[in-house]
Amino acid sequence: MIGCNYWAIPNMGKMHLMQLCETNKKMYTKIGGKYYFYKQWHDSNNYKKRIEKIFFVRKGQSNIETSIRTKTTYGEKPDVVHTQLHKYLHDSRNSTFEEKYDHLVTKHFGDMNDREPPADFMKGKDPVEVFFTDKWFAELSKLFPIAPSGNYLGTFLEPYLLSNTKCIRPLVDELCDVDVLFNPFSLMGKHDPKKDGKQLEEYVLKLYKSRKNIVPYKEDLIDCFASKLKRAKKRNVMVTYKEDKNIIWRHLDGIVRNLRRIEKYLQHNGIEPIYFNMDRDNYKEVFGFDNDNIPRDSTHPGDYPEKIDYENIAKEYVIIRDMKDMRRRNRLRDRIQ
Repeated sequence: MIGCNYWAIPNMGKMHLMQLCETNKKMYTKIGGKYYFYKQWHDSNNYKKRIEKIFFVRKGQSNIETSIRTKTTYGEKPDVVHTQLHKYLHDSRNSTFEEKYDHLVTKHFGDMNDREPPADFMKGKDPVEVFFTDKWFAELSKLFPIAPSGNYLGTFLEPYLLSNTKCIRPLVDELCDVDVLFNPFSLMGKHDPKKDGKQLEEYVLKLYKSRKNIVPYKEDLIDCFASKLKRAKKRNVMVTYKEDKNIIWRHLDGIVRNLRRIEKYLQHNGIEPIYFNMDRDNYKEVFGFDNDNIPRDSTHPGDYPEKIDYENIAKEYVIIRDMKDMRRRNRLRDRIQ
């Protein structure tokens, strides 16, 4: 299997692809927001177990440290089952993807930016040890079985993915040596305007040219834009639509623009993107998987109360923009650059 880079805008199949990587025993690299990279691979002696290596910088420091924790392969039951579990884990067992990662997690742990472990539990403990190793896994399963917010991570980690390309450069070869690389821009230090950032970008681009560079998109524009509205967190979509439709149109324009900027960036740097149609292309053919045994819509929002309203808004947007395709090939028609 030739290594793949997955150049996806938000909410464009990353979770589904990660699950397929796990069931196909593939190795991948991803980011934990702006605070860390992690690389995950299969335990050669135990199909149920995934090994995850985290690359992080402690608050106030400048050197990379690493830690190891284990995960259970998607769809499998862990070898060790803890009897005392947080109510969220019980509630989410038979829930849909949307219910588990949106409604239930918010119900039990609050908004995304406010999620942090109980202060009494964390007293006297190293948060790196708590969240990046297996030492406190049983206790976390009972008290706080989710990832903490970015705000909380910022209390003990440096956001080196944004500002320190000197930390990133020594990691590039190791992190790039995977079957699937998510968030390819992060490995290039694209957020750093300094000269060393440009040098890092040039080095990484050379590596990327030997890999498959996959750009996912959806041909079902109505479903795509309705789903994006469902995932919008900063505003009440229906209230905003009734007050000022242009705010919604600009939001959807931004989604299309971000995809086209990825296309333009790759082509400008001599990399021809391989397009992946999320509605009907074959995961086995494009990514080299042996099996594709997870339903294509497993991480899709599915049915929800606002679905018909959001689909109608999406239809209106597509008509107003005269949009036939999300990709750059349609830019002369809809004028979204």
